[in-house]
Amino acid sequence: HDNALTYRPSSGEDIYGNVIDNESGDAAKPTKYVPPHLRKKLQGTESNGEDGDSNAVADTSSKADPETILQIKRSLNNSLNRLSENTIESVSKSLASLYSQYPFHDINDCVWENMRLACVPPHAVMSGLIPLYVAAMSGVHWLGGDGIQLGGCIIEWSVRELHESLVKARQPSDLQDMNSKMNKEGSNYLLIVCYLYNYGVVHCTLIYGLVRDLVATFTEADIEALLLILSHCGQQLRSDDPSALKEIVILVKDQAEKPRDGDQADSSRINFMLDTVMSLKNNKPGKHQAVIRDKTNLLKKVIGRIKTAAPSSLKGKKSGSCLRVSLQDILDAETKGRWWMVGASWTGKQHNSQQDDSLEAESDEDCQDSDGNEPEKEDKLIALASSQRMNTDNRRAIFCIIMGSTDYDDAFEKLVRAGMLKPKVERDVIRVLVHCCGEEKAFNPFYGYLAMRVCEYQRKSNFTLTLTFWDTFKQMDTFPVRKVANLAKLLALLVGGRDGQYLNIGVLKRIDFSPSEIQEKIAIFLTIFMTTLFESSDEDRIKSVFTYDTAAATAPKKKKKPYDFFDSEDEEDDEVKGKGKASQKDDLGELRES
Repeated sequence: HDNALTYRPSSGEDIYGNVIDNESGDAAKPTKYVPPHLRKKLQGTESNGEDGDSNAVADTSSKADPETILQIKRSLNNSLNRLSENTIESVSKSLASLYSQYPFHDINDCVWENMRLACVPPHAVMSGLIPLYVAAMSGVHWLGGDGIQLGGCIIEWSVRELHESLVKARQPSDLQDMNSKMNKEGSNYLLIVCYLYNYGVVHCTLIYGLVRDLVATFTEADIEALLLILSHCGQQLRSDDPSALKEIVILVKDQAEKPRDGDQADSSRINFMLDTVMSLKNNKPGKHQAVIRDKTNLLKKVIGRIKTAAPSSLKGKKSGSCLRVSLQDILDAETKGRWWMVGASWTGKQHNSQQDDSLEAESDEDCQDSDGNEPEKEDKLIALASSQRMNTDNRRAIFCIIMGSTDYDDAFEKLVRAGMLKPKVERDVIRVLVHCCGEEKAFNPFYGYLAMRVCEYQRKSNFTLTLTFWDTFKQMDTFPVRKVANLAKLLALLVGGRDGQYLNIGVLKRIDFSPSEIQEKIAIFLTIFMTTLFESSDEDRIKSVFTYDTAAATAPKKKKKPYDFFDSEDEEDDEVKGKGKASQKDDLGELRES
C-alpha cells in the first residue's frame, strides 16, 4: 500500500471537496442532547444565551402539534356524536383505531378534555350520559390493551378531581353556602369512577377505599356521595366482597349513632342512608336501584362482547386488564409513582424505607393474631369436616362454606360462586345442610333459611329434601333426641313456609302411623314437629297445610292419546275409505231395485 496514493482532503474542505466556511456565523453548530423530561425545565431557566436555539428546538419537540390535536378532536367528535346504547361497540372500535395513527398521550388528553366538557357540568348530575361515555371508554380500554393506558389515566384524573371537590365541600361554610356543599362536578366525577368499576376497568378496592374515606368524615357532602355510590354500584359491591360491605355497614352505624354538630348532616338524611345500606345488605333494592341495575347489566353485556373480541383484534398483544389500584396509590402517585402505568417509575417500599421498616415491624406485631386466625380457622373447619365423615372434596368444601359463613345470605352467595348449586351437585348441599342442622346443640334457624334460598334457586332441591327426610325416617331410631328435635323443627320451618313452596305435609307419608308399629323416636319427632308448626304458623296457614282437595284426587283421569301426525293421516284415510265403501253399497242397492 502506497501512502502517496491515499486520498487526503485539503485544508478548508471536507472529504467530498466542499469548502468549509469557518468565518460565517450561520454555520451549523453541534448542540448538547437534552433528555425529554428536562426540556420543559430548561425552557423556563434558559431563555437567553448561546443555548437559546437548542432550547427552542427542545421546546418544539416536546409540544404537541396543533394540527394533530385538531385532527384528533375532529375524529373524537365524529365518533362520540353518534354514541348511543346501540352504537357503543362501533364507537369503541373507531376510537381504538385512533391509537394506531396518533400519539397515545395526545389522544388520552383529548379524550379526557372531551369527557369533562360533556359529562362534568357544574349545574347537573349527568346520570344518563355518563354510563354511555364510560362504557365507550371501557371498550377502548379493552380493545387498545395495556399499552394505551386510557383506563389508568381516566381513573387517576377522576379520583384527583373528586378528592379536590370533597376537600372543598368539607370546609366549614356559612349558612348561605349550604346549598353548594357538594358541587355537581364532584358527583359527576364520582359517577365516572363508579361506572369504571361496574364495567370492570378498576377493582372494588378503590370503591371501598372511597367509601371508608367518606364514612370517616361523614359530612353532608360525604353522605350525598355515599348515596350515589350505593345507588349506582351497590349491588356489584355486595357481590364482589360481602365481608367488606359488612364492615362498611358497621362503620356507618357507628357514625350515625354519634352526636351531630351544626356543620354535619341532619338526622333525616342519615336515616335515609341507613335504610339504603340495610336494603342493600338484605338484597332488597328499591325501584330506582333496580332500574339502574337493569341498564348497567345491559351495557355490561355489550362490554362483555367487546372483551371477547379484543384478543383477536390485538393480534397477540395483551388486552386491557382490571386495575387493582387503591385510593392511597392514586393520592401518592406524585411521590411514589404510578405502578399501574406501563413504563412509569415507582418507588414502592423504597420510599421512606426507614419509616416503612418501623411501620412494618409494628404492623407485624399487631397483625400476628389477625393474620393467623384465618389459616387456623380453615384448619379447624377441615378437621371438623373429617370428623363429621365428609368423605368427598365437594362435601368438605360445602361443609367449610356453610360453617364458615356469617349469615345465610353469605353462605348462599358463596355456594353459588363455588358452583355447588348446579344440577346434581346441589344434592350434596342439601344432605350436608341437614346433617349439620342435626348435629347442632340447639336448633339454628340459619339452616332452614339457607335451605329456602337453595330451593328458590334450584327447584330440584325440593325433591332432594324430601328424599333426605325419608332417609332420616328410616334411621330415626338410631339418632339421639337432640338430633331428632333439630330435624323436626327444621321440617316444621320448611312445611310452614310460603304456601308449601318448599315442602308439604305429604313428606310424612313414609311414616307408619299405626299405634303398634310406631317407634319412640318417631313419636318424639312428630310431637315436636306438630308443636313447632302450630306455634309458628297462623290459622290460615295451618288450614292450607292440612287442606286436601279430595274431589280433584278422586276424579277419574282421562287418558289422552298423544297426537301423532302420521296416525291422524291414517285415520283420515280410513274414514275416507269407509265413506267410499258405504257409497258403493248404496249404488249397488239402487241397481238391484231397478
